[in-house]
Amino acid sequence: MTDTYDLHELMGVIRRAVSEDQAKRRRAASAPEATPFILAVLAMDVEERVREAVAANTSSPSIVLSHLLHDPSEKVRAALASNPTVGADIAEELAKDRSYLVRVALAGNRVTGPALLGYLIADPSWQVREKVVMHRNADAAILSSLAEDDSADVRRAVARNPLTPLTWLRELAMDGDRSVRMGAFGNEAADQDVRQAAEGGMAGRITDSHPAANPSTDPRSLESMCESENWVIRQGVAMNPGAPKDVLMKLAKDRNWQVRRGVAANAKAPKEVLLVLASDANHDVCQAVANNASTPAEILAIALAGLGRRTTVGVI
Repeated sequence: MTDTYDLHELMGVIRRAVSEDQAKRRRAASAPEATPFILAVLAMDVEERVREAVAANTSSPSIVLSHLLHDPSEKVRAALASNPTVGADIAEELAKDRSYLVRVALAGNRVTGPALLGYLIADPSWQVREKVVMHRNADAAILSSLAEDDSADVRRAVARNPLTPLTWLRELAMDGDRSVRMGAFGNEAADQDVRQAAEGGMAGRITDSHPAANPSTDPRSLESMCESENWVIRQGVAMNPGAPKDVLMKLAKDRNWQVRRGVAANAKAPKEVLLVLASDANHDVCQAVANNASTPAEILAIALAGLGRRTTVGVI
């Protein structure tokens, strides 16, 4: 917005701003030549779409944008979150908005910086976390933190991002979800090892003949393998019916949900281990506890209660 206005254009904006026609008021609210006074008036319009246009207008002054921060419409607040001129103080408030659509819009705003993106990686909505991964300001630290996300959509986005560290691309090339593996395969930064693992579908996965999954493997060897940097090996140990209790308990707290799910599905997992996993934050882990025939009734009830809460709450 400039400090001077073309009188003819300004009069046209004013006429539209006071029109009874919603479409005309919306055009006035979108006009780059609209004055702060006109935008302030239209920010209180009864029609949602008019206020939405004000929220998206890069000419809207900060005082008007601050007012729209408390608008009852999530569409208006989402338009505000998409506005590249929104200030840091307003953006921080929008990052805590009750509507995931608003937080998705903020994560997709081209001017959202690494600090705020770092806050949004813990968002309960996978759509928000996926947007974070796709942002041009997402750095290696952010991508690494979401490489083991519960959502396959988020992991696929990480696998496709050319800035994802090669060590994580190698992990994602062996992901349990085919679309994630193919994302790693198509990544321009992928090396030959990544592409071979991804192209092979389940290539690189643990088989029953591998020491990690073999029930006859010495317990000390299994204890050593549970420290492996390769989550696929840790998963093999987690599913091994011959794994010692202390090893399974350690893997029940593993950072990778697929490893924890392996423990939860292990028919030989002690009840103390299953009790820990019954309250896991990941849906698939709790489901594995519920499906495990060895799960005691009282622990099954805990797992089912957690699954029931997730079904009731849904996506935030």
